[in-house]
Amino acid sequence: MERPDDSGDRPAWAPPAEDHREQRSTVWITVVLFAVFMAVMLVVAVLVVGGMKESKAGAVQSRPPTPTTTSVTPVTPSPSSRPEVPTRKYETAANPIVAPGATMPKVTCDLPRLRGTKEQLEAFYLALIPCLERAWHPVLTQVGEPRIPVTVNAEDVKNTACGPPPPPEEALGFYCGEGATIFVPLPRQLADGGPDLLTQLFLLAHEYGHHVQEQSGILSKHDMLYGEADGDRAKILDLSRRLELQADCFGAMFLANAAGRGSIGAGMVTQLRQSTFEDSDTHGSSKSSALWRKRGLNAKDTSACNTFAAPANEVS
Repeated sequence: MERPDDSGDRPAWAPPAEDHREQRSTVWITVVLFAVFMAVMLVVAVLVVGGMKESKAGAVQSRPPTPTTTSVTPVTPSPSSRPEVPTRKYETAANPIVAPGATMPKVTCDLPRLRGTKEQLEAFYLALIPCLERAWHPVLTQVGEPRIPVTVNAEDVKNTACGPPPPPEEALGFYCGEGATIFVPLPRQLADGGPDLLTQLFLLAHEYGHHVQEQSGILSKHDMLYGEADGDRAKILDLSRRLELQADCFGAMFLANAAGRGSIGAGMVTQLRQSTFEDSDTHGSSKSSALWRKRGLNAKDTSACNTFAAPANEVS
């Protein structure tokens, strides 16, 4: 039907024919039904798409729980049941490291050939230290005392955290508890014809013995007693000899458990037994040194090295 032009006269309105009204009703019904159908389909589509998105999100499977046969309820341990953290025991004669029953395992040391350059000596020391640790760490673990890393310094130092080093004529090497360092100045090792295998083995074993004293608390207790001596020379020298003779004993004990394996021949034990040391006010007499080296070589456990419980005549 044409839309009349506004500029002209409109014809009078009359109702459409009946059949045309029915046709229009049918069209509207069809449109409504189609709209309802599309609305339903839209709802269905939204539900389907939503379902697909949820399915994709859940497509990443979580790891299945580990099968268990029993149900375990976590329990906060009481102070008495918590594992004990290794701590130093600030004792000398009563220290657990020298109590009966603390045994050292047999160890095998694979060492480079001992030669006379700085690099070669350092390589020897750096191979020997882990072997000393394999011997002593189980002992410290047995008695619940800590294991502290040690450093080796082959420089000819003029000072350390512990003060000036002892003169060369008094010591080939020395230990400083501040920083846990073994000092083995190269010029001292190269004097008198160069490094000797037994000398170097026992030197490092002796100085590591001081490190054992540091780890166990013996060295700290020794320093406390030194301060309490208040300048009493006799007491101070007695403490020094007990400390040094114990390091001799510890060094000999290590050598006995390492000799005959790897790079340390069994003959090293015999050589150490036959070695003599000069008398020293601070390190003990030759007789006392031989006594404690012998005890270390024959020791069944570390109690053989309890110099702080020994009578005065054994630590002269």
